[in-house]
Amino acid sequence: MKTGMNKMIKYNSSIGYTLLCLFIVLQIIACGKMDANYADFIKDGEIVYTGRAEALTSYPGKNRVKLSWLLVSDPKVKLCKVFWNNKTDSLAIPVQKTGKTDTIQTIISNLNEGLYAFQVYTYDDEGHTSVKSEVPGVSYGASYAGSIFNRSLKSVKKAPNGKDIWLEWFGAAQQTAAVQVNYINTDGQPASVVYTERFDNLGRSRGFSNTDTIYNYKNGTSFNYRTGFLPGNGAIDTFYTAFKNVIP
Repeated sequence: MKTGMNKMIKYNSSIGYTLLCLFIVLQIIACGKMDANYADFIKDGEIVYTGRAEALTSYPGKNRVKLSWLLVSDPKVKLCKVFWNNKTDSLAIPVQKTGKTDTIQTIISNLNEGLYAFQVYTYDDEGHTSVKSEVPGVSYGASYAGSIFNRSLKSVKKAPNGKDIWLEWFGAAQQTAAVQVNYINTDGQPASVVYTERFDNLGRSRGFSNTDTIYNYKNGTSFNYRTGFLPGNGAIDTFYTAFKNVIP
């Protein structure tokens, strides 16, 4: 009985050894193929990449777009280039890298109104470049300016004290950023007040107030107002409507 078991153990050991050898041979062949494929990519020398632009973000503006990105590491980076319009336009930005994460910001100006695709590459002194970082960006202009309207007043009333004016508004449109009111105060001097969105103690928006007060308003004079709009999150420019004149 022991002899049969010994033969079985030897037999199983032989199979295990054969399978192990076969596995090693297959791994060697596979690695050889991988090395051959990899060799095709480095036959002209090892490819060196610089650190890419991280967290690339765009901010809309008036015929311009602001771009911001991070350079996390790679002290060899000396230059960043921004491309747009299918790389027919570009902007070079010299970089003085620190030992920390650096924030790079630039504004692309003189843009026609429309949607753009911006690509950012980094470079070192030897011309090595990074892989592409890309972000869409929007430039606003005359078309957007022509689409916005002044906030509507529901009523204008003189306060009982005879010195103030009460303004009652209709709701503010989306993207409204501010309402600017110009008037003459009781001293006969030009004055201005800007009404903006309200926030609670936790930073949550409460929107625009539907009622505002112009204090120390000179009787017998008129006032004018205009509404400012931000066309997108983080917009760097405010678009204003024309002033509207009001006689209380």
